[in-house]
Amino acid sequence: MTDTDLRWRLRQLPREIEPGRDLWPDIAARLGAPPRRHARAGWGGGLALAATLLLAFAGWRLVATPAPPAAGDEAMARVVQTEARALTLEYNAALAEYRDLPLAAEAAPGLEALDRSARDIRSALAASPDSVRLLQHLQRTYTRRLELTQRAVIG
Repeated sequence: MTDTDLRWRLRQLPREIEPGRDLWPDIAARLGAPPRRHARAGWGGGLALAATLLLAFAGWRLVATPAPPAAGDEAMARVVQTEARALTLEYNAALAEYRDLPLAAEAAPGLEALDRSARDIRSALAASPDSVRLLQHLQRTYTRRLELTQRAVIG
């Protein structure tokens, strides 16, 4: 498989699709949580936005980065593993901004589920180091975790 073939396969992967409406009111009603209030984000919102943009840039960089000159699955595995490590480092740095801030209690189950999902994806990546799909899923999971953390802090 050539570099061109790998790039073509990357471009054919589906992109994430956002829902047509805000799903949070229905979720909050099912959880019995109070409706979300729109508070001023302050500097915490800016940090969360910066972290989300950083993760989005990392995902774009994965698609835009050409594969190294080595051939086959080994080259793809190196690219995927390098991107996964960089993505995890960026995610941990962004999440560290929220470590000492109080989180809404009703967000805890969702945060724990996303943390478990990220651990499972990293384990799957260790077993399939050349899986671009797993890398993209890890990026989406990290992004969702940061967004939920932001909502749990800001309200």
